[in-house]
Amino acid sequence: MARKPWYKALFERDYHDYFYRAGPRPRTQDEDAQRSAAQADLIVQALDLPKGARVLDLCCGWGRLSIPLAQRGYRVTGLDLSKYHIRLAKQSAKRAGVDVEWINADMREIPGRARFDAVFNCFTSFGYLETESEDQRVLEGVRRVLKPGGTFFIDTMNHDNLMRVFRESEFRELPDGAYMMERRNYDVRTGRIENDWIYVTPEGERHVQSHSLRLYTFTELERMLNDAGLTARETWGDFRGSNYTMYSQRMVVLAERS
Repeated sequence: MARKPWYKALFERDYHDYFYRAGPRPRTQDEDAQRSAAQADLIVQALDLPKGARVLDLCCGWGRLSIPLAQRGYRVTGLDLSKYHIRLAKQSAKRAGVDVEWINADMREIPGRARFDAVFNCFTSFGYLETESEDQRVLEGVRRVLKPGGTFFIDTMNHDNLMRVFRESEFRELPDGAYMMERRNYDVRTGRIENDWIYVTPEGERHVQSHSLRLYTFTELERMLNDAGLTARETWGDFRGSNYTMYSQRMVVLAERS
């Protein structure tokens, strides 16, 4: 039996319960909620849309940003490939008392045409696919579902800064006694980072996952956006709206449907 692509296998219970929580800067649930709310604020400011506008959270995960946007008065659709994450998102939306349309689908297969005022794609969830042509297909799908003049907000790691601080391995002991180890390899020919994650619970239970990500420079991403009929309008270096430089940790781009 052929192995599933990593992005079809990773984003289930282990990712949410272990690897996300044990990231480079582990956070409590309250801290995570505050961070998500602050990020939602920048998205609202950047999109500059009236309440009631229809927005798509592409690769929404467990609703980390979909739900705060719905709470701010937007009509939100969340799309994600992970059935587990969609199930968590539905539960969270019910607890929050908001109505969100949830779609379990591949990011290359966004349903509809010209139905959204804006699309946002955050937390480095672009570059998963095997080839640049498949990533390009995602951007073409974004344009297809945007209304004329609609906007696309994308947040990913800043390639240039990551190359500056790149480390092949990292080991962290977490506050609860768990351990997180990472092994990384960057292929200069393909622009991909291959990661192995190893999480050991306080009880000694071991969880292992691998993933591969194509990192695009701003120049590369801008070309791909243009090829898809999207024009980059603004760029920031984080969710505080800082200027984008080679030292920025994030690359946050706002593009408009041509």
